[in-house]
Amino acid sequence: MKTFTKGTLTTTVDDDDRRIPQYLANGWKEAPNPEKPKDDADKRIDKAIGEANESENAPKTNGKGGGKGKSSKGKNSAPDKKVNDAVDASKNAESEREVVDDGLIKTEAAKK
Repeated sequence: MKTFTKGTLTTTVDDDDRRIPQYLANGWKEAPNPEKPKDDADKRIDKAIGEANESENAPKTNGKGGGKGKSSKGKNSAPDKKVNDAVDASKNAESEREVVDDGLIKTEAAKK
């Protein structure tokens, strides 16, 4: 992401945005993006991702000695698996969500 400023205006665009030359030509100045300091949660997330990648890339045995299993094929599937797991968890949470009546929803019972 790149941040540009012009006077008191600020805008942030992707690194590959096609409008960047136009911003620079029209007097916008590129501002440095401050790096977010890593906290304890970031360290735990990095550790969990590293452990998941290690477990996904570990040599698998197929019962006939050693070696990799059929499914590994030498590619890293951990991020895809994590994304799929997160999508499934979101779907489950959405289906289990209960509607809370805060009194703002008009129902037939409230009209009587």
